[in-house]
Amino acid sequence: MLPPLTWVLGDLTPTDRAVVDETSRALSQAGWPVGAGGDGGPLPSAVLVWTRGDLDDESRRAVATARSQGSPVLLLGPSVTADVPELREASGVSPDNWAPTHTARLRPQGSPTWKERVAPLGDAIEIQTPVLATDKVRESVQIRLTAHLGLTPHPVLTWNPETLVGVYSVIPDPTVPGAMAVHARILHLALRDVLSIDSPDAVPLVIGLLGFGAIGAEHARAADALPGLHLGTVCDRSDERLSTARSLFPGVTTTADPDDLLDDAGIDVIVVSTPPDSHAAWAERVMNAGKHVIVEKPFALTVDEADQVLATAQRTGRRAVVYQNRRFDPDFLTIASLVDGGSLGEVFHLESFIGGYGHPCNYWHSDESVSGGALYDWGSHLIDQILSLHPGPIDHVTCIEHKRKWHDVTNADHTSMSVRFRDGSEAVFVHSDLAAALKPRWYLLGTEGAVTSTWRHEAVIQRSAIGTLDEDVLAVTDSPPELTFVDPLGSQTVLRQVSPERHAFHRQFVDDVRYGWPMTVTAEQSRRVVAVMEAARTSARDGGTPVPVDGDA
Repeated sequence: MLPPLTWVLGDLTPTDRAVVDETSRALSQAGWPVGAGGDGGPLPSAVLVWTRGDLDDESRRAVATARSQGSPVLLLGPSVTADVPELREASGVSPDNWAPTHTARLRPQGSPTWKERVAPLGDAIEIQTPVLATDKVRESVQIRLTAHLGLTPHPVLTWNPETLVGVYSVIPDPTVPGAMAVHARILHLALRDVLSIDSPDAVPLVIGLLGFGAIGAEHARAADALPGLHLGTVCDRSDERLSTARSLFPGVTTTADPDDLLDDAGIDVIVVSTPPDSHAAWAERVMNAGKHVIVEKPFALTVDEADQVLATAQRTGRRAVVYQNRRFDPDFLTIASLVDGGSLGEVFHLESFIGGYGHPCNYWHSDESVSGGALYDWGSHLIDQILSLHPGPIDHVTCIEHKRKWHDVTNADHTSMSVRFRDGSEAVFVHSDLAAALKPRWYLLGTEGAVTSTWRHEAVIQRSAIGTLDEDVLAVTDSPPELTFVDPLGSQTVLRQVSPERHAFHRQFVDDVRYGWPMTVTAEQSRRVVAVMEAARTSARDGGTPVPVDGDA
């Protein structure tokens, strides 16, 4: 249980109020009892001050009482330049003037532990905010984050251990998608740091990989790159894959026996990259062995299986999460930013397409009894994206499947699924191996505009062994499509796509397990994806009849 946080608020603009409310909501989701008073038990509570002017007498008394009890105080946003001279003096920061709002690049300072915690890959943290230029900073002040104005770094996050008063001068724009999450995460980590909640010598989480296909290697690269993770053991039945793992990651332990992973007390997390019909069973075995589990998608083939995994996670206290990696694709992140920012107005129609014309693969992906069928194989990605863009309650799902050409595999050749939401909006997902003419990857209609997409045709070109052209033409689905925004007057703008954060899923996993900052991907969301796919499969078998979704009925 985290200690309670107490807000002390003075003069606020409407934007300030929105920032405070959104910060409170985010911190509450991370486990902080926001707004509660008292000493918080064995750990002192902290006081968060946000004001642009003076504090009234009651607020001043509340701060004075908290400080007399040894509670830390953080001056947030514009507070350090407000009419609170006693707190500004105690912070040890002498402000000068505010630079205009711009994309500030916050750089971590201080101990290696703090730097790895707040920016594990060493990247600067970008956020829209004015930056406060400082006149001077007392020697006793610890600087945790800085931002440059010209060639001069200025402190953005500070802590004075002599007075237990800190400054966090970021003023985020709550209308910018993602800005509040960035702001609140930094505050969350700073509070845990000043309250000494985290062990300063926390060791990395050791990962074991159950299966080392293409996705397994992706997990291994993340574990190799992030300081909060360490690649321990790779398990696979293929000697060739194990040899590849050893060559790519020297020093990694390899085994063909899954029990070696389950029985190894040094492994904290196991990534389940087995065929989908075994995902749920393996996830339960992993958590019953006392380890966290990352499951490849689909989460499970039935809602009952997913619910059993969630129940096991609740009982064992272990984390269970699904690697919804398409949530971090640049095209999806760009569309999500438009939707969240209101650029499209109210989105009422969404179409998502994937496919082409050609024989499906002859691996388990095309065996419905193992993969769940094409609906599950690609739907676990794209339906997750759809539900992330439109998380509202679902009225029903309908689905039609065609089996017309590729009779040597059990997957449907063409699948068309429609989700009808209770607010009347709809989403359509189509997967086809009979699409000689491709539909756009994305097609969204909103009350203030639309988004469509154009497939890219890319090739990797190099010289062959004899010096001639060697061209590897990529499938269009292997490249993110170009996106175009169309305004109500018909003007078209090709969108610059959002650059994904490196290893974003795995960084979030470390944040969640080590520091209690919730992931944007949750097992409950992945369970809902399974519920939609299960309803769609039932609808297809019943000739396209509407089927309610388990959990939304």
